[in-house]
Amino acid sequence: MKISISKLKVLMVLGCFLGTSSITQAATVGVNFTRLSGSVAQGTAIFRADLALTGFEDILSITLIDSNSKTGGSKGQYSGFDLDAIKLSNVFATTASGANSAVSINEFDFNPTGTIFIPGSQRAPTNPKLNGTDASGLSVDPAFATLNSFDAIFFGTGSVTLGDGGSISFNLKNAVPNESLYLYIGEVSGSSGEALNGTLLVSDVATVPVPGAFWLFSPVILCLARITKRNNT
Repeated sequence: MKISISKLKVLMVLGCFLGTSSITQAATVGVNFTRLSGSVAQGTAIFRADLALTGFEDILSITLIDSNSKTGGSKGQYSGFDLDAIKLSNVFATTASGANSAVSINEFDFNPTGTIFIPGSQRAPTNPKLNGTDASGLSVDPAFATLNSFDAIFFGTGSVTLGDGGSISFNLKNAVPNESLYLYIGEVSGSSGEALNGTLLVSDVATVPVPGAFWLFSPVILCLARITKRNNT
């Protein structure tokens, strides 16, 4: 099965989201999100995004949101997008193995203090919690998910599942200069045709969880990238 990734639409928003749905001004630009050749671990597909194209001077937070298409993953605790790993690097890789070996910018805090997890729904039969989460099901278990390494095992360790419509946000420990900066995302079993289908948010401020809303951003530029995918046989 051949996979192609359509062009992302990046929405750069001036203003803030302070518990309201109003947006003061918006403009769009296009960037490419590319699936790299090959795979790693037990079939993890890796995708590359050029964050320099967003126009930010610095990056301080990154958010992934499942598309809620109810087609990603499997059922129960594996419903939705399965994240093997996420990596920032100044290295431009063209293959999955190249991305895997690229030197990382180690600014992710994969502990609950730096990772905000909002679980999505599960398709029946449901499980008490999503794959890769802690006993509460409300936070990522960093020892199980190992999001700093492309090492996922099918229906085993090394990944976290977002659930249908779920999200995961990473507040970086320090602002990362956005020059020659690439984001690599691993989709578990992506080599067998699973979709990288969801939304990518990149911001130059930290993400703050808000009851009844997904995120709260201070009044700076926000970058909203819509990731879409189609399968061709």
